[in-house]
Amino acid sequence: MARRKRRALCLPASLKLLAAGGVLLGAGGCSLLYPELESRLHAPPPDQELHPPPPEDVRWVRIVGARVPERTRDGRAWDPPEGGSLPDPYARVLVNGVELFRTAVQSDTVEPTWPDGPSGNFRISPEDRLRVEVWESDALVDKPIGVRDIGRPTEAQRATGEIQVALEGGGSLTLAFQPAHARIGLGLWYQVYSGSVFISRTVEGGPAERAGLRKGDEVLEIAGRSVRRMTVDEIRGALDSAPRAGLVLLVKHEAGATERLRVHPGPIYPLFERFGAVE
Repeated sequence: MARRKRRALCLPASLKLLAAGGVLLGAGGCSLLYPELESRLHAPPPDQELHPPPPEDVRWVRIVGARVPERTRDGRAWDPPEGGSLPDPYARVLVNGVELFRTAVQSDTVEPTWPDGPSGNFRISPEDRLRVEVWESDALVDKPIGVRDIGRPTEAQRATGEIQVALEGGGSLTLAFQPAHARIGLGLWYQVYSGSVFISRTVEGGPAERAGLRKGDEVLEIAGRSVRRMTVDEIRGALDSAPRAGLVLLVKHEAGATERLRVHPGPIYPLFERFGAVE
């Protein structure tokens, strides 16, 4: 059996990564096995009560679909007798006049659903004003099909989770507007070195941060096991499958103090701008 290498000293505050033969090296020659790993997130079970609950200023938004008028705004048929095609519509959602997102173009349809359109958690406060727009994609100049200033969503719209919009210019649009969708996990990222694990970042307000973990903390033990005696797969498995009762970590803070923390997997409401789509 090969002898275990003596543990190297790794200091993330002064870390300077160098590419050396395919291995990233730290300031003291400590090899970085993985640039960054993320603790796994999963959808909450249907019966799980969420603590904390979805924040009031984050909503899950998706355009469900729209109905385009049978004729253009100036009264022409989309598909005139001399030839042509149905419109190629796309939609935009704006908050306080700034585009939040837009869908891709869906070709030749008056009933677009934009199945690959953006969907996720967006920061929208109760005081923010919404606007939706449907446009026809054109090789020369895109043309508006229908628009509507929704304004501040009403309590009824927030409660039902859906906004039905009659567009100025004709047609309609349905906007899903639900409480933020949660994912369950620890909400942390980490880097694995030879014999060491360091927290590289945490989700703001997430379980790891609430438990006291901070960027730069070194994890010495996971559930009573020394990190030095764990494989990378064992480390990943432990952080990905933390029990509801919590996972006990012995950490060394950058200031030098050591502390034993219990991290409970809990709800995280990942924003689209940082984490992408959440269904």
